Amino acid sequence: MSTATSTADTTRESVPLTRSHITLIVCSALLTLAAGLGLPSLVVAVLAWRKNAEDHPAAKRLTRIGWYVFSAFVVIGALVALQLWSMTDSFDQFWSWDAAAEVFPVLLETFVKTTLLITVVGTAIAATLGLVLAVATDSLPRVLSMPLRWLMDVIRMTPLIVQLVFVYYLVPVEWPLLWVGTFVIGVHYAMYMAESYIAGIASVDVGQWEAAKSLSLSTGRTWGAVVLPQALRATLPSLGNWAISMFKDTPYLFAIGVVEMVTAAQQYGASTFRYNEAFTLAGLIFLVASLITAVAVRKLEKSLVY
Repeated sequence: MSTATSTADTTRESVPLTRSHITLIVCSALLTLAAGLGLPSLVVAVLAWRKNAEDHPAAKRLTRIGWYVFSAFVVIGALVALQLWSMTDSFDQFWSWDAAAEVFPVLLETFVKTTLLITVVGTAIAATLGLVLAVATDSLPRVLSMPLRWLMDVIRMTPLIVQLVFVYYLVPVEWPLLWVGTFVIGVHYAMYMAESYIAGIASVDVGQWEAAKSLSLSTGRTWGAVVLPQALRATLPSLGNWAISMFKDTPYLFAIGVVEMVTAAQQYGASTFRYNEAFTLAGLIFLVASLITAVAVRKLEKSLVY
């Protein structure tokens, strides 16, 4: 009996709690102390802790369920707090549902016609130009690749808003500013994506290059059939992050007079003195679009796993 107990204790100590489990316990305890709403998830976390030593996968599933319970009660608590706040006079000064209903279609239309358009076209420019620059810096002689890398560093290390204003005063006045701004932001992020491509190309094993050479593959076929497919798989998460960063940097185009979603929110607030509704909704639209993009990139990344 004593030996069995000792063995069980050894097993319990050999299966440590996951970081997610510990975080759930701490967050649930704090929420319980603050408002009592963390008690259900704390109970689930304790059950997962008791299950951890004998069935670790089941404990991980319970931890995941605990986070769902925790999130649900946080949302319920926020809604109750919002409902209580809405019954006070201070809420009317902060928020107007009529103003929110009025500005939301305006923001959504501007988002689709301008912000989303800039992001999609800018990402296409950045992904294509970045790949060309990465291959060029790897293939060109050093006397040509060094000035190219220097130019890439200059563009990457100067603020986007400075580049936008510089090009704004450089191009003819009749050029459409929306496309000028889209081109500038695309070129700016192409420098970052090029660095990601370069890192991905460097991660391809030397043996792959040597195998292609031993098979007498042409340079173009080596790049297209051997190197780039492997490099793209390695760089896809980084490219997705740059695309999301570009999406969040589109408001900088206000500097050259492009009315994108945040500028539309500012204009609505200036005309009605209801800034909270406009900027809150603009932020929520950004958040939802970023989350959808992140999920899509993650699914694409999983689909490309060997």
